[in-house]
Amino acid sequence: MILSLGTGTVLALGLLFLTYHFVVGPKGLTTNVPTLSAAFGVNRGCVECHEKKSPGVVQSYHDSKHSSRGVQCLDCHKPVDGQATMTKDHENVALVAKPSPKNCAKCHAPEVKEFAKSGHAAKAWYAVDGAKDFTREELAKNHLLDAKGQPVKAGKANPVATLIGKDASAQSCKVCHAVGKKNLDGSFGDCTKCHLRHTFEVAQARKPETCAQCHLGPDHPQSEVYNESVHGAYYAANKEKFNMDAPAGTLTVKDFPAPTCATCHMSGIGGVKGTHDVGERLKWKLTPEVAIIRANGGKNQAKMNSVCLNCHSQPSITDVMAKADTTIALTNTNVLKGQAVLTDLRGTGRLGTKAFAYPIDFTYFELWHHEGRRARSGAVMGGPDYVNWHGIYEQQKALIELESQAAELRAKP
Repeated sequence: MILSLGTGTVLALGLLFLTYHFVVGPKGLTTNVPTLSAAFGVNRGCVECHEKKSPGVVQSYHDSKHSSRGVQCLDCHKPVDGQATMTKDHENVALVAKPSPKNCAKCHAPEVKEFAKSGHAAKAWYAVDGAKDFTREELAKNHLLDAKGQPVKAGKANPVATLIGKDASAQSCKVCHAVGKKNLDGSFGDCTKCHLRHTFEVAQARKPETCAQCHLGPDHPQSEVYNESVHGAYYAANKEKFNMDAPAGTLTVKDFPAPTCATCHMSGIGGVKGTHDVGERLKWKLTPEVAIIRANGGKNQAKMNSVCLNCHSQPSITDVMAKADTTIALTNTNVLKGQAVLTDLRGTGRLGTKAFAYPIDFTYFELWHHEGRRARSGAVMGGPDYVNWHGIYEQQKALIELESQAAELRAKP
């Protein structure tokens, strides 16, 4: 009896120690019971080794929803069909070091399918690196063939990336556009650009600071425009009122008293279904030289309208959208004026076809790529400074400079 009692006491103390070590921890309840499952089997070796070599990774995982739901290391890093070239032997375990959307699709198939249709996927990578990584079938599937069946823009790499060179573009253009880079398994994109490793929180993707990793700067200043807008001002002053961890599909104005980027473009709120296709609620394509209405622009705008109705009246929404359309049309008019100047110069042999060969090429490029885009973003997102001083004003100034530069070229013998 004494032996049995002693054995029971030892087991109880051991269980208490394990509970403290794995569940409570010296700093309080920082992990959770399902995390303990990662300490068994093959996954135990992952945790024990990485707690020493890269403890930040393990702690991030411990803090994640994946951990609380019993998702283990190899649930994400185990190879799936088509990943033979990505598979490595690591400590006698076959694994994929950097999982792709195909791995995420095991649990998040609808989200991956929506993402694949979006401008964040293949189109994002094509925009900087051109067609060289794409098969003919992939170009067709991702709508990257023109009316003649040829790759859009002749399949060439972005002229800016070419201008600055491969070393600079690798640390600039390609960092952001890699959100849609082709993976060795044939999938496109990187979910962890928005759902940062290894917590992968939905809260991260809902915060404008996450979008601001890429959506900022002279040509796509959505972050700056948002910060200037009344929506951004409210968010900055009242961050503590936002329920960033609310379950997907349940959001109301109690959770988000003002919108973040994700609220308008992705989140399910009110009666609007959530989506990972960031263009699904957009009427316009604002990034081309001349902005155009999307194929489903009317339906898309109706979805965005439904999001806006959570806080605004219909007359107010209609007024704002109509004014935005007017400003976008004005940016197009200014771009077309600039196009006409360059077309005339090329027609008379005063200007070649090589990108960025003359100062006037830079002036025209910034007219549409910087100034036009800025004004358009300001118009649809409530940034008056970007409509005027960073937008239309700069376009008008650029048109004067274009005419002056064109006159100099025409005057040359």
